[in-house]
Amino acid sequence: MSVVRYLAGVVAGLIIILASLTPTYAQDMETRVIVPDVPGGALFTGCYQVQQRLYGPYRMTFCLEQRGTYTVRGGGVRCDGRLTWSARGRDINIQLKRTSCGNGVAWSADRMTCRGGNLLPAFLAQIIVPDLPVLQTLRCTYTPSVSSERPTQITARRVD
Repeated sequence: MSVVRYLAGVVAGLIIILASLTPTYAQDMETRVIVPDVPGGALFTGCYQVQQRLYGPYRMTFCLEQRGTYTVRGGGVRCDGRLTWSARGRDINIQLKRTSCGNGVAWSADRMTCRGGNLLPAFLAQIIVPDLPVLQTLRCTYTPSVSSERPTQITARRVD
């Protein structure tokens, strides 16, 4: 019987270790990413506005929520799409879903890999979520799905 208990303990330990290695998905709205000098990590869920234009005239806003969304406006185009995201360590991985914008135009299924920039001021972070810092900006690599377009560095600022 002690061998069975031992094996059960080993299996339980492996399950715990494997669970800690898998990415955190959008179902957990208390998800945090590692930020230097913030031992418990920082919250990043919420909405962000990309500060640079994409593909020329287009502006993007995206929300990292349970049901992630993004909006693209500019050049006579209005796109409202979905996204999925996961977090692991310092990285937030975002996958845009291809979406129709109307008039025979679609936004491609691009992806972004982001890391936290600066934090909200401590007094404001305490009002939003006591004892937990909140990221104010994300620095991202925006990678188009179209091979002729090159990845670009963007900054996204919290809007909510």
